[in-house]
Amino acid sequence: MAYKILVVDDDITVQRLLEFILRKLDVEILIAGDGETAIEMIRKEKPGLVFLDVMMPGKNGIEVCREVKQDPELKDIYIVMLTAMGEESEVRAMLDSGANEYVPKPFSPSGIIEIVKKVISQK
Repeated sequence: MAYKILVVDDDITVQRLLEFILRKLDVEILIAGDGETAIEMIRKEKPGLVFLDVMMPGKNGIEVCREVKQDPELKDIYIVMLTAMGEESEVRAMLDSGANEYVPKPFSPSGIIEIVKKVISQK
């Protein structure tokens, strides 16, 4: 069974870029365009890793992260927040919500691959 990675971003360009990067690895790629869909997919698919955009309409990434990390069945899912801002208060909010780490946009493909390899090797 392939390792599942969920990409959550309301920007189709970011979705496609991450999908392109992740295709180089032997993983199953899931895509969600908003926070509500992300929560549903996380509960159903239980991915090992989630790349989660912070700024989305409706339920934002911090709310999604908090909800996942408060659920005993989901709390061990590794969450990497993706952010275009990275101000100190936003970084604090991401980490307080339970995110394992954050990556500023624009991100480097090699940095994304490094994260995936690190997370998979920890399992």
